[in-house]
Amino acid sequence: MVIYFRANRAPPVRSYRLDSTFESREMRQVRKSIASVLLVPLFLGQLLIAQDKSHTCPEPTESSDSKFRPGQVWQYKTRPHEEGSTLTILKVETLPKQGTIIHIRIEKIRLRNCTGGPEPDKFEHMPFTRDAIERSVTKVVKERSVPDFQAGYDAWRNACGGVYTISVAEAIQISEDNFRKNLGCGQEG
Repeated sequence: MVIYFRANRAPPVRSYRLDSTFESREMRQVRKSIASVLLVPLFLGQLLIAQDKSHTCPEPTESSDSKFRPGQVWQYKTRPHEEGSTLTILKVETLPKQGTIIHIRIEKIRLRNCTGGPEPDKFEHMPFTRDAIERSVTKVVKERSVPDFQAGYDAWRNACGGVYTISVAEAIQISEDNFRKNLGCGQEG
């Protein structure tokens, strides 16, 4: 990964890490922000269907759906600057309380970074209710092999994570807002 700093900025303040490498304060902040934005899909409780944490997590059951199948690539109602973004169906499951869950990968997005650092351009795993996906998608554009998503799926399962009930575009916007907030960016940028 190549990081470019603006020429009119002062050189980054460096700190010495225990592993004997140098890392700028800005890069530590970017790394933390990227990590937090990747965890956002797991922990947005007010926008997710809450699961009772006093019991073990219910085991999802793999299922099929008449409309959504793993490997389908869909266009969806994107944010204004991401018209080329697509989502890929990764897995279809059911849970007793939530019903059908569609696991997706989202590509060609842009989470703006006010520090000049890396800008995440995809989410490798996000779980949505079928209704949320139904409200978001517009048309199938192709079919492909299902990309690897096991790490994200396992993290979701281990966290007893929730499921998005909002549109895909709304979930991306909330993720960007959290990413920018963790970097210390303002709302505009």
